[in-house]
Amino acid sequence: MLVSKEVKNPDYTLTLYLNQYWQDERLAFSSEFYELTLSGEFAAKIWVPDTFFANDKNSFLHDVTEKNKMFTTTLACMMDLHYYPLDSQNCTLELRVMVTLLKM
Repeated sequence: MLVSKEVKNPDYTLTLYLNQYWQDERLAFSSEFYELTLSGEFAAKIWVPDTFFANDKNSFLHDVTEKNKMFTTTLACMMDLHYYPLDSQNCTLELRVMVTLLKM
């Protein structure tokens, strides 16, 4: 949802839900049992991606307890206003993952 956009300011603010899925082969589970229950302590040690908005100017993570994380973020958008107000703009939301290499 676009929260605000001003012509004089090339920034835009979005409120969005971010839900991520990934597969980590190191966590493969093969057993005759169909279910595996992990303790909270063990689950906290599992790697999760450190995702961030690369073109972020200001972000706020809403305090919610659910899989989807709600963000409000302000991002930069380079606009071509030659045909304003009869124009359209493409603004990007650039997501990246911080990579940390660990020696084992």
